[in-house]
Amino acid sequence: MKVAIIGGGFFGFHIAREIVRKDRHATVHIYERNNEVLCEAAYKNQCRLHLGFHYPRSGYTIYQSVLGYDRYVHEYGECIEDIPNNLYAVHKDGFVTAEQYLAVMDSFSLDYEVVKDYAHYFRDPQDITVTVRVKEKCINPRKIVAKLKAENRAKVLYQTSVDRIDSTEGKLYRGTELLGQYDAIVNATYTNPNLGLSREKRFNVKWELCMLVVCQANLPKGTAITIMDGGFGSLYPAYEGLYTASSVQYTPFLSFHSVEQALEAYRGREELAKSLNPAAKVVEHVQSMMNVELTPVEPWVVFKAKLADGKGDTRITEVRSEGCLYSVFCGKLDAAFSASDRIVAEII
Repeated sequence: MKVAIIGGGFFGFHIAREIVRKDRHATVHIYERNNEVLCEAAYKNQCRLHLGFHYPRSGYTIYQSVLGYDRYVHEYGECIEDIPNNLYAVHKDGFVTAEQYLAVMDSFSLDYEVVKDYAHYFRDPQDITVTVRVKEKCINPRKIVAKLKAENRAKVLYQTSVDRIDSTEGKLYRGTELLGQYDAIVNATYTNPNLGLSREKRFNVKWELCMLVVCQANLPKGTAITIMDGGFGSLYPAYEGLYTASSVQYTPFLSFHSVEQALEAYRGREELAKSLNPAAKVVEHVQSMMNVELTPVEPWVVFKAKLADGKGDTRITEVRSEGCLYSVFCGKLDAAFSASDRIVAEII
C-alpha cells in the first residue's frame, strides 16, 4: 500500500500515524509546501481541546467533539494540560439564552457546574446570565508538534506543493511534473480541501485570515474565560503561563471566496497585520469585556477555511471521496479520529 498525504499539519500527521499503525508495511509520503511541518494551524490555534461547550448551536460539532475527546486524551495525553477553573459565561446579548445553552449541554450529558462567584472577572457582570465551570483541557502546541515529529514514520517531502490530482490514476502533479503515483491519496490541506474534487463533490468554502494574540494575563493560574455566544471573546491557556486571546468580532480580519486570493493575502500576512493591526483590536475587545490586563507577546496570523453555507457555529470535520482520493475538510482537532477512522477502514 502506497499512500500520499497532502498537507503536513495535524490532520496529515495524525492520518499518516493511523495508517502506519494499521499497516506497518505501508509506504506513506507527506507533501508539504513549506520548509517546515506543523507550523500553521496545527501550532497556531486557540489551544482548546473541545468537549462541545463552545458550540451550542451545532449539535453535530458537539457530537464529533464528544466522540473524539477521550481518544485524543488517550493518544496525546502528555501534550494536554488540565484547566481547574475553565469558565464559560453566557452573555445576555448572545445567540442563545442561559436556559437554551444549559439544555443543549444537558442533551449531550456534558458535565458542568454552575458557579456564581466569578462576577469580578467581567466588566459588566449584569450582562452575564449564567457561568459554568467545565472540564475541557488545553493542548500545548509545542508538545503536540514535538510528539508528532518524533513519532512520525512517514517520509516528508518539504517545499513540494501539489497543483493537480488525478484521482482515477492516483497521480500527483506540480505543474506538468509528475510527483508520484499512489494507491490512495489523502488531501489534508487546511487551505484547499477541494483540490482534486470534481465540481459536484466540492465543499462550499470561504477563507479567512484570523488573528490570535499570545499574551500574558493577570489571571490566576489554571483559569480560562470564554464569553458565549455571539460577538464576544476568549482567554485560553496555551503554554508556559501564556494565553491565546481571541475575539469573534476582530479575530477574523479578512475574508475571501477564492483560495487563490486568500493564499496571496496569506503570503503578505505580516504587512497586512501591521497595516490593519487586528492584534490591537483583539486585545482591546477582550479587555473591554473582561477585568484583565493583557501584555501581547506574539501575534499569530492564522489561515482558516470554513463552510460558507455552515449554519450557526458549525465546525465539523467531513471526508469526501472520489476515485482513490479522500479529501478532508478539517474541523476541530479532536474530530480528526472521525476522518482517520473512515480513511483507514476504506484503504487498508
